[in-house]
Amino acid sequence: MYGVVEFLSWLHPDHSGGEVAEAALAHIPAVTALGIPATFTLMEVIQRLMVTYDYLMNKYVRPLQEKQREEGRAQGLAEGRAEGREEGRSEGREEGRAEAAAEFRRLVGEWNRRRLAAAARNEPFDEPHPLLENGDTQNG
Repeated sequence: MYGVVEFLSWLHPDHSGGEVAEAALAHIPAVTALGIPATFTLMEVIQRLMVTYDYLMNKYVRPLQEKQREEGRAQGLAEGRAEGREEGRSEGREEGRAEAAAEFRRLVGEWNRRRLAAAARNEPFDEPHPLLENGDTQNG
């Protein structure tokens, strides 16, 4: 009602406040007859827009987003597996080298102990060096 009075005051600045209030009271049935249906119509339009928005989101946008997420997941998994395999290979190589070096040191250490024990007993020691056992030469 206050809005109607202000609107009419703005439309008719030469009228007094009482005249505007009388005009507003005279317009109450028209405002009510037009305002209530207009309000409900606007609410219905908004509701239908919301339903349409939900339908379009569920039909087109969300499946597309899910597809993109799945593609991203698959790509990330593939990249992670590839990187993991490469990292695993390099780690495996390093571990293999370390194990081989430790095994070689153990073999050489045992060979050297036997050689020193034979020398202490003044016995001949004709066991080949572990490098030469496998057909390798001293120069590698």
